[in-house]
Amino acid sequence: MKKISLSFLVVSISLFFLMSFAMPETASKLKGSISSMKIIYSYSVTKSFSARTEETIRITSVPSGQEETKDLQVRMDAKLEDTPLNIKAVVKESLNKPEVFNYTSTFMGPEKGFSQRNYYLTKNYDKGRYTVIRRNKVTGAEKVYAGTYYEPSVQDPMVNWSRDEK
Repeated sequence: MKKISLSFLVVSISLFFLMSFAMPETASKLKGSISSMKIIYSYSVTKSFSARTEETIRITSVPSGQEETKDLQVRMDAKLEDTPLNIKAVVKESLNKPEVFNYTSTFMGPEKGFSQRNYYLTKNYDKGRYTVIRRNKVTGAEKVYAGTYYEPSVQDPMVNWSRDEK
């Protein structure tokens, strides 16, 4: 049985290299594909939440008695630290999907007594550690990878708020 599996592995690798020279555009598509890696390896991903982090962006500042209209597009993506390229796609599959918000909003200046109103957007992320166990289906050998992830929070991924200044 192992001889057949080893033969299959050798044939697969040979075909990959043959395609690299004969059809480089096809090989480059396969190279980055997570599904092509799952032919040889199986993956197990474990996540552990540790903290909620935030990133605040100032959208605009409107003087007293004025208004401003803006079209906004805000995107939140998962971020990875200390992650080798060969498992990045595997880890991202297990994280929350990107959040994209498109909207038009009118921002009003503050009431009398204040000089301006600052508008902010806070992006909330869940931070944690991940562990990936990659197992070779042919040899049974395992390799463990670990790193840090940030994913858009499930609860209140984005919060709009404002503050008036005198």
